Amino acid sequence: METLASRSGWEIVEAEWPDCRGLAFKNRPKNVVELLQDTVTKYPDREGFIGGNWRLTYRQFDSIVNRIAAGLEAHGIRRGDHVAVLLGIQVEMALSFFAVMKLGAILVPLNTRFKGEELAYEINDSESKALIVDEEFWPAIDSVRGRLATIEKIFFNGADTPAGTLPFARLRDHEDIAFTQATLTESDDVAIMYTSGTTGKPKGAILHQRGFVLTAMLVSDFLQYQPRDRMICCIPLFHVTGLAMVMLSPIFGGAGAVYLRSFKTGDFLEVMSGQKITHYTGVINIIWLMINHPDFEKYDFSAFRVACFGGSPASEEMVRGIASKLPNLKMSVGYGLTESHAIVSTTPYEDALRKIRAAGKLLALGDAKIVDDDENELPRGGTGEILLKGAKVFKGYWKKPEATRQAMVDGWLRTGDIGKIDDEGFLYILDRKKDMINRGGEKIFSLEVENLIFNYPKVLEVAVVGVPDSVLGEAVKAVIALKQGETATQEEIKQFCAEHLADYKVPQFVEFVASLPRNPTGKVVKADLRYASG
Repeated sequence: METLASRSGWEIVEAEWPDCRGLAFKNRPKNVVELLQDTVTKYPDREGFIGGNWRLTYRQFDSIVNRIAAGLEAHGIRRGDHVAVLLGIQVEMALSFFAVMKLGAILVPLNTRFKGEELAYEINDSESKALIVDEEFWPAIDSVRGRLATIEKIFFNGADTPAGTLPFARLRDHEDIAFTQATLTESDDVAIMYTSGTTGKPKGAILHQRGFVLTAMLVSDFLQYQPRDRMICCIPLFHVTGLAMVMLSPIFGGAGAVYLRSFKTGDFLEVMSGQKITHYTGVINIIWLMINHPDFEKYDFSAFRVACFGGSPASEEMVRGIASKLPNLKMSVGYGLTESHAIVSTTPYEDALRKIRAAGKLLALGDAKIVDDDENELPRGGTGEILLKGAKVFKGYWKKPEATRQAMVDGWLRTGDIGKIDDEGFLYILDRKKDMINRGGEKIFSLEVENLIFNYPKVLEVAVVGVPDSVLGEAVKAVIALKQGETATQEEIKQFCAEHLADYKVPQFVEFVASLPRNPTGKVVKADLRYASG
């Protein structure tokens, strides 16, 4: 199908790699390290990284990256090794990312909201050799430290380094900057990023160099960064959107990024105004909270030019409300997923209100089609599953060949999302992956929560669904039938979940019923359960 043209006029060519053939920008960095080095060369003294105690120019940033890479190599990290990172929205994440890349190692970003058991699964499944962890998240790691089978070194970022770990500062301040820099190809792996899976256990998507580079270029091309522009980074960097769109695209564009460690609406207002933020990328809910804050009118948002929304439903009420409060703000709504290295479609600014329910037009370099249950392509306007193809499609799932085969059909990625394409080429997302709950951009697979609650001794059966939430889009609801003679309370179930799951997965609503509604085949009818009261 037709795609949006490059705003910069970049030439697009047909390219071929060992694992793929597709379109790419002719003049492109061949890997993320080259992407960084190009910007360091062009803008060495431009301030690129602000957050915490850090204010770094590109030259300063690259120098510290080299020290960390040398330190990691001195501690045994080599090309192809897997390095897990449990870091927040902080400059240390960007530093660690590029240090790992320069060694040719592979990053495993961990969800900072996970509890110990969830973290241990991903660390062990990914066969990570080293772990970099921030002090804020240490208790979760400490609780399962004895179960991390493949970890040889743990680097601790913070004060009071725990026994048996090494201070991250030893990497950051490493005296020797000499290390063996890897020669990277476009098909080399960058990261294993875990996504929710149909078995209730996350699957590790293998993402590659060209996917990250092309995403950074596409975003930079669409946003058209200017020298003094600043992106606010306030979405998790363990998400592909955080890494590829929010962290990498400003680097490619030579812009700056301000890292906001934790989100509180008041603090967000201060940073947006005080740091003269020009760009925001993330869920619409954050800007919605900003404009509805009682102190909104006290701040100067004249620098704020562009907001790109995705990862969470953008309701008409939200889009129109933001437009009324920030009339000069250019808005775009997009769509993407981990397996496509984030964004694949976005709405031109001039169509944001006219096509308010759409997820945009396809960006350059990719292709999309809508198919029925038999994989037959549907005509424009037909409703079916969205399939994607191109150089940005992932390699597959780590150690899960069957899941990879199910996801790929003749080079097309099955997204599992239901949508349509209208006569103008705009993509619409009509439903999400079966039973996936989207809580403010955080994807929650109901089966994972159900499997846990089933383990509670009093529970006979359970169904977990997403229910409407005015701020976050959806909230988690558990509907439970207890064993005969048993009684339980909502708080009892919530407490049990909180002990084993990340906080955003814990049900906000718990309803007890005599039995779950089922269709004639015995399948639970979840549609009958999707109401918030209970």
